[in-house]
Amino acid sequence: MNPFRYSDPVPPDEMIDREAEVASLMDTAAAGNASRLVAPRRYGKTSLLLKLGERAAKEGWSFVYVDFFGVLTLADISARIERAYAAQLQGPLAAWFSGLRRRLRPSFRVGGEPLPAELEVSVDPQDEPPLLDRIAIPRRLFERTGTRALIVFDEFQDVLEAQDRADAVIRSEIQHHGDAASYVFAGSKVGMMRRLFADRRRAFYGQAAPLELPPLDPVDVAEYVDARFAATGKAVGEVIDPLLDLTRGHPQRTMLLANLVWERTEPGGAATTETFTDATAAAMTTVRDELRAVWNGLSGGQRRVLTAVAENTDGIYAASRAHGGSRGGAAKNAIDVLLDDGEIYPEPGTKTGYRLVDPLLSAWIRTGRGAQP
Repeated sequence: MNPFRYSDPVPPDEMIDREAEVASLMDTAAAGNASRLVAPRRYGKTSLLLKLGERAAKEGWSFVYVDFFGVLTLADISARIERAYAAQLQGPLAAWFSGLRRRLRPSFRVGGEPLPAELEVSVDPQDEPPLLDRIAIPRRLFERTGTRALIVFDEFQDVLEAQDRADAVIRSEIQHHGDAASYVFAGSKVGMMRRLFADRRRAFYGQAAPLELPPLDPVDVAEYVDARFAATGKAVGEVIDPLLDLTRGHPQRTMLLANLVWERTEPGGAATTETFTDATAAAMTTVRDELRAVWNGLSGGQRRVLTAVAENTDGIYAASRAHGGSRGGAAKNAIDVLLDDGEIYPEPGTKTGYRLVDPLLSAWIRTGRGAQP
């Protein structure tokens, strides 16, 4: 069986490193503080959070992972939270929650103006809004069992789609949790997460320690890939260098390329340069529609900047003008959008000062942006 999984989050025991990040999140939680974890799409964020959950469980915490991706209403948020507890609590805690959930109010409605960040909301069970009912579960759990909870709210930026001040509603309850629970607020949209936590007008301003996922360390990647090839009777051989050069520590792209190289390596044999060339072509075919969708979603100015960053032949503004750009202000606006969307990140060692997050998107742009049939 191919040992490289790339289409879904990998189990905790198959992750490449991230021990330092897990330890940092756990230490922050143990001190009673919240963290905010920001990582681009397909950068191993969910796998890291599942590994954090495994660590938390070993240390005696209750761990609940809630995915807010795509929520549209406050009722959606309530439902995601309730389903997460129902699916993830185990043993006596699961039985306790089965009883508790039957007392939760079935709907949520807030009239009038958005709730201000400083609003104190009553927690009387008789009139508590359903969202606050569910946000309060860790406090109730702690009061009943003394068990601390570590709660992950993933894709947390999507709560703003439900209501602009949904963050204020949520904070009005969790600010009272004290020792009962610690939180990790995770997201993939850099700009929206910054808006939630770095804007003085928002409820969570300054309320969570920031943590960003860097690219994987090349030494860790090399050792991981080599060990998995060896464990299955194959050798990665000379392919490890071009694989590291192309994927640049991107977790999902690393697993994709390693998967395709492994598939093309004979049992008992070693991968070759030809193997890697064939695997790279297959990888580009696999992601072609995805890359085209990203490209089609960009404005003309953003495409010029992204091309300049991918080619990395000149300073960002000069390179953007060479691709048809005009004003420096337009290029700066495009850079800001691409940073907020997680398409690029600062990289001082490059000529443009930036690098594409997705190395395969970078390669696709450099080789003609899908002009080939």
